[in-house]
Amino acid sequence: MDDNELTEYLWPIVREMVKTAIENKQNLIVEGCYIPFDWQKDFDANYLESIKYYCLVMSEEYIRNHFSDIKKYANVIENRLDDEWCTMESVLEDNAEILKLAKVHNANYILIEDKYEINIDL
Repeated sequence: MDDNELTEYLWPIVREMVKTAIENKQNLIVEGCYIPFDWQKDFDANYLESIKYYCLVMSEEYIRNHFSDIKKYANVIENRLDDEWCTMESVLEDNAEILKLAKVHNANYILIEDKYEINIDL
């Protein structure tokens, strides 16, 4: 399935889940690559003040040095039936595109260069 088509399909559902969580004063972490980079346009100021958005991006060097780990842990979150499509080249290409879009949309992003340890001050 095309990632852009999947984003168009899933985002309206996820967007409303985020709004409901904010209205009910609940904490919610939405993780995934199907959040559009222009997500902010779908929320007014009252919602935006409650949302923290970070895009995780790996450096090319990190991917090259840790690709075996990336593959090794691919099934930790979801059970992939077949991930032969996931090559170092595809990960490098996808990651470069994400970094480019994050910069174009002035999104908060965290560049993972050495260790995959992230602390975000709330």
